[in-house]
Formats: sequence, structure tokens, C-alpha cells
Amino acid sequence: MRTKIFLIGSLAVAIAIAALLKEVFIIVGERDQVIVTQFGEYIRTIQKSGLAMKMPFLHSAIRFDRRILVSDAPHAEYLSQDKKRLVADPVTRWRIADPLKFFKTVRDESGARARLDDLVFSELRGEVASHTFATVIGSKREAIMDAVAKSVRAKASEFGIEVVDVRIKRADLPKE
Repeated sequence: MRTKIFLIGSLAVAIAIAALLKEVFIIVGERDQVIVTQFGEYIRTIQKSGLAMKMPFLHSAIRFDRRILVSDAPHAEYLSQDKKRLVADPVTRWRIADPLKFFKTVRDESGARARLDDLVFSELRGEVASHTFATVIGSKREAIMDAVAKSVRAKASEFGIEVVDVRIKRADLPKE
């Protein structure tokens, strides 16, 4: 009977220690970057992979992906300089460059995708409007996409985002 109570007590202590260790250590993978907050206030950023420590039950670890992410915006209709309509599907490749600024401005990946999609839509609309339909579809497509990427890159840096590339996945005439 005493050995049963001892085993149950030992198991309870082991579970409590495991729970405490889980609260003390942060395992940062190669794909992750972490900001540590205390009651919502920024403490520090951890971008190096490995084991890090935090204050148990006081600090919170918020993880962000370090890899290149993709935002595949829904297709939209654009009007060219010669007043012809074009349906295009832009794709944006990006990464989180400054986790703290990212967290303060857009909070998470879905918020970032919404902001990026708006920026890409706006910049692409301006670029397509300054070129004829034939040049958008043909010869100047690469230059147009580079200009869109450059201007989106500058605006996205305000959100802690580094835009790697913007491309048009598909460009067609409207169904009509």
C-alpha cells in the first residue's frame, strides 16, 4: 500500500516537474523565430535556433516562421492604358524580417497576407494602367513585375516584411 502511494506521489512530482520545465524552456527550431512578451510587453527576440529560457508563467513565447511564405491573392481585373481589361492572379513570396514590427503592425500571417494582397493589388493596378495590354501580356511583363515588387517591398518593410518576389501566375482576358 505504501509503495502504491509512493509511486503515485512520485508520478505526480514528475508530471509537475515536466510541466514546469515546459514553461521554463523554449525550443526554437531552424524554421522559427520567437518574440518573448510579459503581459503583452515586449521582452526580447530570439532568432537563433536552439534552447532558450523564459520566466515560467510570466513570459509568453510567440512564434513566427522564418521561411519564405507565399501569398496567393485571388484573381482581380485590371484596366490597361488602352482601356482593355485584364484578369490576373498575383503571387507574392515574402518572409518576416523584423518579428517585433511584424507583431505590432499585422499580428499574424493572415493579417500580413491581407495587407500584402492590398499592396500588390494597388501597385499592380497602377503599373498595368500605365502600359498597353500588349506590353503587359508580352514584352514588358518582367519589367512591370519588377517595378511592382520594388514598390511593394518598400511599403511592406513598414510591417516588418521582406518581399522576395511578386509574379503574375495567370493573366487572361475576362470571360466576356
